[in-house]
Amino acid sequence: MASPKPLLPDCGLYLTTRPLPGNEEKVPAGIIVSFHNHSDGGLPTVTPPDHNIHNRWHFHGPPLTFRGLTWAETLQKLPKEGFYTLRRELTFDGGKWPKATLVQLGYTQQGNPILFIARVRANLEENDLHFSDRGVGIKREQFSILEAVTVYDEPSDGSGHQPDHAHDH
Repeated sequence: MASPKPLLPDCGLYLTTRPLPGNEEKVPAGIIVSFHNHSDGGLPTVTPPDHNIHNRWHFHGPPLTFRGLTWAETLQKLPKEGFYTLRRELTFDGGKWPKATLVQLGYTQQGNPILFIARVRANLEENDLHFSDRGVGIKREQFSILEAVTVYDEPSDGSGHQPDHAHDH
């Protein structure tokens, strides 16, 4: 009787703990990657980060397919980059943010989590929230203080109509 096919992790953002065999230079241990458990060819894929805009990584370039399914088991799942509120007060070197503060979660390329606080800027005519590109590092063990919030993305045509692209972040 054939052994059961190993279950692959869900698609999403992960931290590598080992280099990808055969692609060690492109996907070393200790970086964030976009993982997909499927592809047109049927194999799982992984894509290293390309660049960061507005505290979010963008994954471009051809995804790397791999056959060593046991490597996928070495990946550590990371919460999605995006917007959260604090479930309790966060104290850090140089300050503290109260419970329910709106923050943006981002990562260094090495997968270290960073929180960016939402600010209303007094000098702007627009009613926008601003997230600095400088944040406060937290430990992965602190992910439990984050409560995901839903934010609506403006359509790319700039029309600003209908909040039709809701994302749980």
